[in-house]
Amino acid sequence: MEQQHSSAPAATLEHSDHAVSHAPVSKAIYGLISVLAVLQALVLHPPTALQATVALFGTTVAVALADAYSESIAEMLVKRHSLSMDDLRKIGRDVAPVMTGAQAPTVVLLASALGLISLDLALTLAQIVAFALLFGFGWRVGQLLHENWIRQIISGLFLLAIGGLAVGIKTAFH
Repeated sequence: MEQQHSSAPAATLEHSDHAVSHAPVSKAIYGLISVLAVLQALVLHPPTALQATVALFGTTVAVALADAYSESIAEMLVKRHSLSMDDLRKIGRDVAPVMTGAQAPTVVLLASALGLISLDLALTLAQIVAFALLFGFGWRVGQLLHENWIRQIISGLFLLAIGGLAVGIKTAFH
């Protein structure tokens, strides 16, 4: 029975290696941290609701494009030739998660731009959504790595703290 227990985590990790790539996870987290920094800037210097929505979405598009550009340059340097369409599609898939985390907070700001909620409420809710997504990513990583639920929660809280650090730094220097 001990042998079955010790082989189960290895099987789980082996399965998770195929099911979870590090690039999409890391890029989604990076995108969420970027979103939190932009949201904090919008809280400190509130524009109109439409401007806030465009600023958040535009910033995440710019971050995704910068990521795609840097991935393209790196790939060309490694391969020493131009990229094929397959290479470009792969890079597009790799950087798409940067945008993923931004969509829920952007939709919240869009609700404000449409007059459904106030901008102050939208900014607060967008931050809550971004923090909840960060916690969710961290918790999910904790689930994949640890059987102990306390470690899973700590993993979520750790990523939440990183997001809080980004907000804190932005607040301290503005």
